[in-house]
Amino acid sequence: MRCDAIIVAAGASERFGSGLKQTALLIDRPLLAWSVERLARHDRIDGVTVVAPPGREDEIASALAGQWGAMVRRIVPGGDTRQESVMRGLDALSDGAQAVLIHDAARPCATDALIESVVESLDEHSAVVPAVAARDTLVLEHDGAVDAVVDRVNVRHVQTPQVFRAELIVRAHRRAHTRGLTASDDGALVLALGEPVAIVDGDPRNIKITWPGDMVVAEAILREMR
Repeated sequence: MRCDAIIVAAGASERFGSGLKQTALLIDRPLLAWSVERLARHDRIDGVTVVAPPGREDEIASALAGQWGAMVRRIVPGGDTRQESVMRGLDALSDGAQAVLIHDAARPCATDALIESVVESLDEHSAVVPAVAARDTLVLEHDGAVDAVVDRVNVRHVQTPQVFRAELIVRAHRRAHTRGLTASDDGALVLALGEPVAIVDGDPRNIKITWPGDMVVAEAILREMR
């Protein structure tokens, strides 16, 4: 099954510091361009839509000028939350889209193997997320103290890219909008419908850029991957 891809790049980068982290230079290209290139060259992905910070679409387009811009079908403005931004990306899907891959621009280290794994899993499942096992001890906090220790045996850290049958993820987002449901993860909205979400192995190298120091780690990972 072929996919349309949505790259969510609409965050305000408040924890990153000055400027948009999506356009910050990572080795030899803007951070966002790493995800654009990896997705656009996958033979089962038909096109890439980038969801940009509202009012800063031109800035994103400028950062993707040249070879990376040629890989993007459209750039659309996002919303106030990640969930709203994904919905706007879904609204821009091409007619007849069968499946959707949703990826965060803040994860530039997604490997070709990871992308292939989640896309191929759609042959058997309607919703697929990659996840890695929790390594640290997990606790619940209350008033500055440990309230309880969480058994990490079955705990997983969910990543992107995530893939869904188009009808399913659109229905999940529309229901969430109608009922005022919120989630930081698209798979959680599918679960809220009572539909199953399959898990494939994620990759510990597929880190999420949040703080400026994360760029140093990502650079080391990307240089090792080359």
